[in-house]
Amino acid sequence: MSSNNRGQAPRWPDKIVIGLTGNIATGKSSVLRMAAENGALTLDADKIVHEILEHDPTVQAAIAVAFGPQVRKPDGQIDRAALAAIVFSDAAALRDLEMMLHPAVRTEIIQRVNESRAKVVFIEAIKLLEGPLVNECNAVWVTACSPVRQLERLMICRGMDDQTAAMRVNAQPPAAEKVARANVVINTDGDMADTRLQFEAAWAQLLRQPAATGAPAAVPTAGQPKAPPAPTAVKKAVEKATPAPVLEADGSRVTVRRARPSDVPAVLLLIHKTSEGRVKTKRAELLMSMAERSYLIGQEGAEITTVIGWAADSGVARIEQIYIHPLSALNVTTPAVMVEIERTAQELICEAILAFPPQDAPEPVRQMFAAMGFEARQKSQLPRVWRTAADESQPENTQLLVKVLRNVRIS
Repeated sequence: MSSNNRGQAPRWPDKIVIGLTGNIATGKSSVLRMAAENGALTLDADKIVHEILEHDPTVQAAIAVAFGPQVRKPDGQIDRAALAAIVFSDAAALRDLEMMLHPAVRTEIIQRVNESRAKVVFIEAIKLLEGPLVNECNAVWVTACSPVRQLERLMICRGMDDQTAAMRVNAQPPAAEKVARANVVINTDGDMADTRLQFEAAWAQLLRQPAATGAPAAVPTAGQPKAPPAPTAVKKAVEKATPAPVLEADGSRVTVRRARPSDVPAVLLLIHKTSEGRVKTKRAELLMSMAERSYLIGQEGAEITTVIGWAADSGVARIEQIYIHPLSALNVTTPAVMVEIERTAQELICEAILAFPPQDAPEPVRQMFAAMGFEARQKSQLPRVWRTAADESQPENTQLLVKVLRNVRIS
């Protein structure tokens, strides 16, 4: 990539400016959040566009003239949904909109960087490589994943139907064009832990570089090799980002950890796969559920394959939600999660663990619970406190299984 600023002094000689781009639903926002957590100034061009559409009367009027009065709300703001319906189905209209917005966005970004004392700046822009803003960057980072993952995220995490999601994906140029021009590529096909691992390695390498002293760094074109992260940087990133191993199974590292809000997209995808799309859980609903109970994640390498939601009170632990995909995880991550739940329940001096697998759960799931010491029980057979816990927690169309931890009741 050539730079219009080549040979000229950089605009911000005391800063490292990273341009972050990638196609829709490839994880740019997650990487931007990680950069912010590490102290970088983070600027989201898309959010700046939204601010302009809401508050800039000159731009609002120009858009209404170009695309029709129906894209403008009574209060003057732009109806983004109406505008999107036009531009994402018409490539020429999308280019016209970008030509109207990009100068205003670039001006706002430059002003914010000028006013910041941050030494590292990340600028996220889906059209970064197509405009002059890339010439202000010292390097370009690109997020990438498979089209299938893009569609899943748009449909599950953003609530789009399949046709709308496909239209958004197809409206963009092939991801390979961005990847070929990247200094750093972060593949987000895996879970959030895997993305964080890649980010930490690239961040460690970034901090070894001095602030800009010349023109922005040239971004390699297709065919030019990119230097891999230094081994020491990768090692430190692995140590920081990878949870402690619980066990080794078939040569694979299995880890168990508590789910974080940043895991919500991965958990939503696992729920979707486990239920074959029958369970429709929204992001807000899952976040609220995470506040009410503990979710334990079991992952093999970077892939999350087991998620179990459970809670404990009044001396009774309750496994209320079980998501496993693929079923082969029953031999790897699921037992590791179950062992951790039992260990914690023992520490909490629980008398029993109640589990509620679906009535139509596959036979291997029933076999796994049996192997872990769970037995089918009727509520009428349970002590009063256990029965009350079952009444409060058992979802519809589930079976009641019990594992007794203490034969002597605790008064």
